Amino acid sequence: MYEGKKQARDQHMAQTGIQVFRDLTISSDQIALSEVRLSLLGVEAQNWVHNEGQEANLKDHAVGIRQEDVLVFDYAGDTLPKATLTLWQRDNAYTVTNIVPAEVGELGVKLYNDLLVCFLDEVVEQADAREQLALQLTDDIRGLDTWTSAEAADALRRFSALANKSTTNSHPNDRERWEQFVIEAHRNGDNLPVDILMQWLVEVDGWDETSANKLAIEFEQGISLLGAYDANLRG
Repeated sequence: MYEGKKQARDQHMAQTGIQVFRDLTISSDQIALSEVRLSLLGVEAQNWVHNEGQEANLKDHAVGIRQEDVLVFDYAGDTLPKATLTLWQRDNAYTVTNIVPAEVGELGVKLYNDLLVCFLDEVVEQADAREQLALQLTDDIRGLDTWTSAEAADALRRFSALANKSTTNSHPNDRERWEQFVIEAHRNGDNLPVDILMQWLVEVDGWDETSANKLAIEFEQGISLLGAYDANLRG
């Protein structure tokens, strides 16, 4: 029993990043976006169906000065949950902005990414204009320096590696290392979301959820205090 827990903890600590939702952007500097659209719609994919009704509904309710284009596909296969994938025009590109399940309440990261890759393989890669398309697909595993500086990431890694996980940051040495992390994160511009920090603490650094939640709350409070201090200095 103990050995199993130890292996699970070691597996956590061996991870180098957290699993996140992937982003897909489709663009081209060789053909117009209207041709990209036609090429995607021209693919005869068994598992993906063009949803014109939902497209029209989204366009009717779109908010903005200019009318941006939208593409909607339904996944109708059997190996993944039924879902609707939406691509909105962003400048001169299409970006997958959402994948909504038709039946289950929430897809979760893995199923969302599986559907995205399925769409990429079965629709985008099969398009007649594939050679004229530029694709950007983000990684499904990201390091902490995606959201904050390398200095802040190193400070958190040092804190988690040396801290007594039964007392979180109560020991003076642990408190000092924790505060150094908060300062580095603030210095980088407060770009680290609290939910990402908590996920990182649990999945990568091996903290239990109760301790991670406590640290996440303290992080948010520390960042807020440093921000108020800076504002006071500026007058």
